[in-house]
Amino acid sequence: MVVIKTKAVSYARVSSAEQEKEGFSISAQQDLLRSYAEKNNIQIVKEFSEAETAKDVGRRKFKEMLQYLKNNKDVTTILVEKTDRLYRNFKDYVELDVEKTGYTVCLVKEGTILTANSTSHEKLTHGFKVLIAKNFIDNLTEETQKGRLKKVQEGYFISYVPYGYKKLNKKDTELHPQKSKFVKRAFELYAQGDISLKNLTQKLFDEGFIYTQSNPKISTGHLGKILSNESYIGYIRHCGKLYKGKHPSIVSKQLFMKVQKAFKKDGKPDTRNGHRFLYKGLLKCEECGCAITSEIKKDKWIYYHCTGNSKTQCSQKKNYIKQEELDLQIDEAIKRVVIDDELADYINAILEDSYKEMQLNTKEKYNYITAEIKRAQSRKDKLLEIYMEGDIQKDVWTKKTIDIDTQLKQLEKQLEIINLSGKQFINEGTNIIEVAKQTYNLYKQQTTEEKRRLLNIIFENITVKDRVIHYTYRKPFCYFAQCDLNDLNGIESYIKQNITNH
Repeated sequence: MVVIKTKAVSYARVSSAEQEKEGFSISAQQDLLRSYAEKNNIQIVKEFSEAETAKDVGRRKFKEMLQYLKNNKDVTTILVEKTDRLYRNFKDYVELDVEKTGYTVCLVKEGTILTANSTSHEKLTHGFKVLIAKNFIDNLTEETQKGRLKKVQEGYFISYVPYGYKKLNKKDTELHPQKSKFVKRAFELYAQGDISLKNLTQKLFDEGFIYTQSNPKISTGHLGKILSNESYIGYIRHCGKLYKGKHPSIVSKQLFMKVQKAFKKDGKPDTRNGHRFLYKGLLKCEECGCAITSEIKKDKWIYYHCTGNSKTQCSQKKNYIKQEELDLQIDEAIKRVVIDDELADYINAILEDSYKEMQLNTKEKYNYITAEIKRAQSRKDKLLEIYMEGDIQKDVWTKKTIDIDTQLKQLEKQLEIINLSGKQFINEGTNIIEVAKQTYNLYKQQTTEEKRRLLNIIFENITVKDRVIHYTYRKPFCYFAQCDLNDLNGIESYIKQNITNH
């Protein structure tokens, strides 16, 4: 009898800091995944692995795995050691959402198998684990920024260098012979104050200045960013602060300031302070679905309004809302997912009680499965005795033996999951509650760019109508928002339904 195996891919990952640690190596992870596949009738059709760090831009092998799964519809199972090996951030979490993709994710070391049909407990537990994954927590603290900050404080670029420069080595930067001339000429022309960005892009092209080979004429957006970048006067901007760089300047401070004044003279927003547009690109109009844009009025106030288009008759186009109004509403929305000390203590108590109940249930399940394994093994032994005595045909014995072996594998798999569970779930739940308590404070302490990133993590979407925001939370923040200390019975019911039920 031919046993059809489940096709799967495996994924292993290490960060540079972990490569030398025992048990974190790619080979150790792959050995574990291969062993798991062999025990559970799974065929690993392709293995993916990579070593990277949190500062890397993207994960090449991770993206290759996603593309492979899209191209091979018969492969829907992913084997990985544990949660933080698979997800590095919430974008990864969304891309592999089992409810939307239909994939099966086997977190081998955690004894968890996630599918679209997983229980609410399993999904919420998984959301907890993703939320406390190392990279996400690290990015919410200053600790992981120390090395990057130190490099900036010493005067070096921490990643790519701006257009107009080129790297000599990992630290030192020099002027690019052609591109630096392009930058300097752009500043000289725009500082005159009588030319728009659109006309400037054309004039630079007409004068023979080539931006790149693939894009000879620079876009107005990229040109605006160049003309507002303090790097060209010898500084480096990092997390909203300026640091003196060791790279050479392309233009003088006087010329740079003339260009900034030229922006205002033409009635344009001061793009040098473009980082103040916290919500630009994050909001949509509730009425027509168009983007909400931002602009500065009287060089002071930031307003947002619907962009609309020629085909829509949206009433929100002239319905302006100040950023301060949005700040207050967004703050309140974030506070809704914050768990205070009293609520945290209450939830922790419920989790502890639930764990005791889980222990009783687990013991019962363990005893039941152990007994079933013994019964199955006994049937297999008796079947062999009957076959040896010649009272049963070989093909019948073979078929029945395969059926029993299949049952035994399923039972052993369930037993393995029970053994790997334990109090780890409660510990992770407690950790997540501690993080949830700090969400708002962490948000308020971040730079504008970090705030934008966190808003994308917390909210599924945000729309505006009549100067009022409407929003939905991403998982698992949507669970936190449903807790209400004024309804203790409701909280307990919700937790027992969504966290502790199996």
